[in-house]
Amino acid sequence: MGKKSRRKKLVPGKAPRPIIPHVARPFEGMSAEADLVAMREIIPAATLDATTTDEYGSTPFQFVTLLPGGAPAMVRDDGQILIALQTRSATRDAAHDLGVALSAALKRKKLIDEGEADAGTLTVDVRDAGPRIPDMIASAKPMELQENLGFWVSPGSRDEQVEQAIEDTSKELIPTRAVPGTTNTYWHDMGKHFVRWIRLEDEDQLFTALARLQAAGDLKLENAQFIGAFRALGLSIPVFEFPEPVEAEALTDSVLALEAKLEAALQNEEPLNDDEKRARAGLVSRQVSL
Repeated sequence: MGKKSRRKKLVPGKAPRPIIPHVARPFEGMSAEADLVAMREIIPAATLDATTTDEYGSTPFQFVTLLPGGAPAMVRDDGQILIALQTRSATRDAAHDLGVALSAALKRKKLIDEGEADAGTLTVDVRDAGPRIPDMIASAKPMELQENLGFWVSPGSRDEQVEQAIEDTSKELIPTRAVPGTTNTYWHDMGKHFVRWIRLEDEDQLFTALARLQAAGDLKLENAQFIGAFRALGLSIPVFEFPEPVEAEALTDSVLALEAKLEAALQNEEPLNDDEKRARAGLVSRQVSL
């Protein structure tokens, strides 16, 4: 007896789902690329204000790290559209997923304005066809770290019970701060203190430069140990672990000094020597992909 066909049967009248191709660096070219990667992978609570293009109504909205229940989108009762980076479902193209969520939220907001729908979170199937988020945005402001998840609720809707719920939920967030005066560098308190350093350079060039610093003993922040890097949405994120507690505000000079050394190493076009080659192989072997 032959095996049953595993080919999915098409529902009459319903178009087949599109194949969403893998995009290794989905936000490449966007001014907000590093912020969006940070919000998706390493920041527990943050918002980023953006505006859609004329084609999508020149509508202001907010990217947020997380929404209730891991929902991809929400329209608050004050009309504010929220689009989450950290969700329960995803395809192989994060930019497509955000575009589908934003498109659905724009349609929901229109229905709300017409009195035909209610505010709240949206259930969105990101496997459906839709626009990609870089094609929908006209402008974006820098990310703002938040101390809690209060952005879930419009200011006028808060009461004592809501405030208590926000406080209780926020207790589980990892304390996170940006290192002042630096770019894309974040301090985290996870029992031990860590710094994660989002880099925009081409991965091969970055690891060659990091290898030069490692071989020279310069790949360090204060007394922190470089413990490896991970790859997230096409960007590499070196991580440093501190043996003792340290405040984010105390790390500015050290981060800027390391960045200056990295920039110099990136400009070095000399072939790697044997020590640098060994250092590079070790760095690459310790990088993991999220």
